Amino acid sequence: MINNKTLRNKIITIFLAVIIFPNIGFSKMNLTVCGASPGGLWSLLGAGLDATLKKASPGSTVTYQTSSGGYANIKQVKQKKCELGIIHVGEGVIATKGMAPFTSPQKGFRVLSVLYDWAPMQWLVTKEFSDKYGLHSLSDLKKQKPPVRLLLNRRGILPSQLGEAALKSLGISIKDIESWGGKVEFQASKNAAKIMSDRRADMLSNSIFVNHRSIRAIAKAVPITLLDVPKSVINDIAHQYGQKPWTIKADAYPWLDNDIHTFSSRAVLIADQGMSNETAYQITKAMLNHSDKMRGVHKAMKGFTTKLMASMTELPYHNGSIKAYKEKGLQ
Repeated sequence: MINNKTLRNKIITIFLAVIIFPNIGFSKMNLTVCGASPGGLWSLLGAGLDATLKKASPGSTVTYQTSSGGYANIKQVKQKKCELGIIHVGEGVIATKGMAPFTSPQKGFRVLSVLYDWAPMQWLVTKEFSDKYGLHSLSDLKKQKPPVRLLLNRRGILPSQLGEAALKSLGISIKDIESWGGKVEFQASKNAAKIMSDRRADMLSNSIFVNHRSIRAIAKAVPITLLDVPKSVINDIAHQYGQKPWTIKADAYPWLDNDIHTFSSRAVLIADQGMSNETAYQITKAMLNHSDKMRGVHKAMKGFTTKLMASMTELPYHNGSIKAYKEKGLQ
């Protein structure tokens, strides 16, 4: 039997524990993350976040909401239509500067974690066209002025903006290409890959993972190579859009003979600045403690690490996330 004094002491101990240590463990959360199309990598990242929070706090859920992409996600997070959003760093930089498609600077969102940084801009060109016009670097377009049939990603999204910006950095406009007898088409990735495979284009630019299945399909249909990007262009794009300098190693593709220098897109998880510090802290801490759940969603995510999570410098972190990273010695 427990006497009254012992029972009273136990109650006091429990009460003090609740008062002094209110944040022990993780609170159950039900969140929505805005991503992109269904079935893509971002939907898998949503599944990884769901598994992460469930591991940290059983009963928690993260629901993936399809969206038109990062620009829309910035707006939806700010409008509190979803608690979390996935965006490219370049989209965040464009938003903070108030560049198109925004009409004014967007400042009210914060980063919780970097998700990946290995989606380099790849300038694929058919081997036949490259050999005919002596194209080895993107700068050779300016020198040779070939009648290139160039494919950029669809208008209004970051990869096509980066493609045009890279050309502009070299002093090349779409009108210039047309004056050389060439043309520029804006096509979604799937359509662009088919057009290249059918030999109806000479060159394709896209920000995409190395050895992506679409590139393998093109290479199977037609001999291709990659163009190097001049350092001056890489520096311009890094400065303007927060892209990361990247090197595609020669052994990345069986048909590649040398390393290729370019710039890479990064994806980050964001929340509204008004999210409580405790919620941002718990989400970030869950990801730090269970990073294997994010790596496990797809082989493309094998490079996800806690160090990567804390590596953003171009956009500000949420204060709650900063606390979690400091506890791990990452900031």
